[in-house]
Amino acid sequence: MPQMENLLLRFVLLISLAVFAAAVQPSLVYGQAAGGAIAAIDEPSGYSAAAAGGGGGAAATTVERVRKSSARTASRTSKTTVRRPAPRPKPAKWDGFVVGDKYTFLNFEVISAAKPYHTREAKAGGASGLVQVEVLIDQHGKVIDARARTGNKLLHPEAERAAMESKFNKPSVYGKPARAVGFLVYRFGPAED
Repeated sequence: MPQMENLLLRFVLLISLAVFAAAVQPSLVYGQAAGGAIAAIDEPSGYSAAAAGGGGGAAATTVERVRKSSARTASRTSKTTVRRPAPRPKPAKWDGFVVGDKYTFLNFEVISAAKPYHTREAKAGGASGLVQVEVLIDQHGKVIDARARTGNKLLHPEAERAAMESKFNKPSVYGKPARAVGFLVYRFGPAED
C-alpha cells in the first residue's frame, strides 16, 4: 500500500508541475504564441526577400509606361519594376492516403516552425494581423506547397516562405505513409492586432 501512495504522490506532483509550467509561460508552446499562431519576427538588417526566395520565386520585370500628354508637352517615358510571382510547379501525383482538408488546423503538428519576417516594406504599408497559409505536406513531413489565403497581401510572401521551411510530424494512416492537407496561422505585429 505505501507503494501505491508513493506512486499517487508522484503523479500529483507531476501534474502540478505541468500546470505550474503552463501558468508561468502560457504564451510559449513549442515556440508559438498563445492561441497557436506562429509569431513573426522583425526583419534583420541586410535581409532581402528576393535573395531569400520570399514569395515563392517572384520574378522582376521592367515595364515601360508612356504617358501621352497634350500637343504642347512632350510625352514622358518612365520605367517601373513590377514583381510577378513565378509559376509554381504542381506537386507530383500521389496515389496514397491524404489526411485532413483545407480546414484542418496544423500548428500543433509542427516539429520545427520557421518564423516569418515582418518586413520593413510591410510595416511601412501598415500590414499586420493574422495570415492563414494552406499547406500540403508529403509523407516525410516536408511542406511541398504553401499558399496564403487570408490576411494582408504584403504579408503573404513571408508567410508562404516560412510555411515552406517548416517541418511536420510524418503523416500516416493505419501505419502507412500519407500526405496531409491543412493550414498554418502566422501573426504579424503585436497580439492586440
